[in-house]
Amino acid sequence: MAKTLDEALSQLKRDPAHPFRANVEGMTVEVRVVGGTRPGISAADAFAIVGPWTGETTDEILAILAEGRRKGLHREVSGL
Repeated sequence: MAKTLDEALSQLKRDPAHPFRANVEGMTVEVRVVGGTRPGISAADAFAIVGPWTGETTDEILAILAEGRRKGLHREVSGL
C-alpha cells in the first residue's frame, strides 16, 4: 500500500490495469483508471481503429450480449 496519493498515482501510471491503494490521513483510498473514450475521438474514428468486422454472426453477437446481460458482465475492446 502506498503512503501517499502521489505514490499510488505513480504505480497506476506504470500499471493502469490494476487499482492501487494509499493511506491518506488515516483513510484507505483506492485509485483506478476509469474506462472511457479518448477525448475528441468520434465513433467513426473508433470503428476505423477496430477495422472491418470478421467475427461472429448477428445471432452469435445477440447470444453473447444476452449472456453478458444475464451475468452482468462487459467485454473490453483493446486499443480504444
